[in-house]
Amino acid sequence: MRRASLFVWILLVQASSTALAGTEYRITIPTSLGDTTETFWLQIPEGYEPGSPRPLLVGWHQLGGDEMEFQAATDFPEIADGLGWIAASHHGPTPTHWSNQAAQSHVVDVIRWIEERYAVDTDRIYMVGSSMGGAAGMVFSNNHLDPRGVRVAAAASISGIQDCDRRFHEQGYNNSMVGAFGGTPEEVPFEYHRNSAIFFADSLESMHRNGTHLPLWLTFGSGISDSIWRAHSEDLYAVMEAYADTVILRESPLAGHGWVCAEEEAICGFLSAFRADRHPASFAVQADEEGAWYACALRARRDAGRFARFDAAIDAGAARFEIAFLANVEAADIDPGPVGFPLDGRPFSFRWEIRDPGRSELGILGVPMAPAAILRDGSAFLDWSYEEASARLRLDSQGAADYLVQFDPSGVPASAADAGAIRVWVAGGEIRITASFTGARAWTLHDLAGRRIASGKLADASRRIPVPSGIARGVYFITLAPDGAPACAPAWRVLLPSTP
Repeated sequence: MRRASLFVWILLVQASSTALAGTEYRITIPTSLGDTTETFWLQIPEGYEPGSPRPLLVGWHQLGGDEMEFQAATDFPEIADGLGWIAASHHGPTPTHWSNQAAQSHVVDVIRWIEERYAVDTDRIYMVGSSMGGAAGMVFSNNHLDPRGVRVAAAASISGIQDCDRRFHEQGYNNSMVGAFGGTPEEVPFEYHRNSAIFFADSLESMHRNGTHLPLWLTFGSGISDSIWRAHSEDLYAVMEAYADTVILRESPLAGHGWVCAEEEAICGFLSAFRADRHPASFAVQADEEGAWYACALRARRDAGRFARFDAAIDAGAARFEIAFLANVEAADIDPGPVGFPLDGRPFSFRWEIRDPGRSELGILGVPMAPAAILRDGSAFLDWSYEEASARLRLDSQGAADYLVQFDPSGVPASAADAGAIRVWVAGGEIRITASFTGARAWTLHDLAGRRIASGKLADASRRIPVPSGIARGVYFITLAPDGAPACAPAWRVLLPSTP
C-alpha cells in the first residue's frame, strides 16, 4: 500500500522555485490559457541529481478527484520513487474535466514547468489514469504529435472511458460531460470526438489512428466488477490490435473499478520499456487543429469542427515517400530529413494523392537547391517553386500522381527542360526564373481573372523580373514565352510582396 508521505509543502509557485530530492510538493501555477490556476502534486525521487535526466510519470484522477488522489490512492508514487522517476498528478480546470482541451493544456503547462526546473527525460514521459482519466494518456497523445513538443512515450488506462460520446448515450445523459465539452454530443460532436480515445461509431471522425505509435496498456477489474469499462477497453483493443505497434489488454486479478484494480508494478514495468517515437517513418493522422503532426505541418481547408486527415510513409532507403491528403488539407509541409531521407541533391520521388476536390499545396523542407526539373507521371510538371532562404520546395496540384524530382540538368528530358523555363519564385522585390533558356523571352503578369497587369522582355543574360511598382501584395499568374510566340501554358501562380 501507499507509504506515508515524507513531507508535503503547499507552494504558490515563483519563477525560481525548485524542490529538493526525495520530497513531495503541492504546487499552484498560472496557466497559459489564463482560465484559472493549475494545482498539481509533484514528487522528486530520492537520489535525484540535476545532471541526470529522469522519466516523468503523470497521473490523471477519476471523476470528481483532485491532484492528491494519485498520491493517496495508489502505490505509483512509491514505485516511481524506487525507479528514480519524477512523478506528478494534476487537478485540471475542474474535477470533472473529461480530459478536454483545457485539461490537456493544463498538463502541458505542468510538464513544461517541471522541465524548466528539473532534468526530465523528455522521451520518457509516461501517463496513467483511472476511470474518467483512464483514456487521458491516449487522448493526450492523440492531440500532441508535434515532434518538437510534449510527447508521450507510453500510456496505461485503468477502467477507462474510451469513447465519451458512447458513454454519454449509455447513461442517457451526463451533466459532467455537458459541462466539460460545452453541450451534448449532438450539439458539439467535434468536442466529444477529439477528446475521446476513439469514436466507435465513425472511424472518419475519430482520432484513434493517431495512437498507432503509442504503446498502450488497457486494463479493468476482474469478472463483472468493471463490466462497462471492460467493454470500452475490449472494443478499443479490437480496433487497435490490427495496426497499433503495441497494445495490451489485461483483466486485473483485482476486483472493482478504477484505482482499486490497478497493478502498479506491472504497469510501471510496461511503461518503462518505451521511449517516445518522435519521427516514425509512416503514420496516419486525424488532426483536430492546424500545426505540426509528426513530419507534417498542415493548414486545413476549413475552420474548426472537421478533422484534417492525411497518411504518410517515408522510405529513406528508396529515396521515396507517399503522402495522401484524405480530407480537409489545404496545405502541408513535410520534413522527411529526421528519418534519414536523402535530401542532398540526388533525385527522389514521391506519390501525392489529394482525395478532396480542388487543389492543395505541398511543401518539402530541407531541399538543398532548386531542382532542374520535376516530372509528374513522366511529363514535365510546372506548378512548383523553390525558396532558397528556407530550403523549401513547393508544389501546387490536385488529384493523384507520381512525381520525380531531378537536380542534374543532364538527366532532364528535353521537353521538361524547355517547360522548366517558366518556373519562377519571388525573392524580395523581384521574380526570379529558376531555369535557363535560349533566346529572348516575353513575360506577362496577370491577375486571377486573367487580365494583363504588366509585361516585358527578358534577354538571355537576365532571369530576373522586378516586381512592377504599385502592385499590391497578392496572388498573380505569370506566363513566359519566346519573343513573338504565344504565352506558355499553364501559367505559374506567384505570390508577390508589396512594393513601395
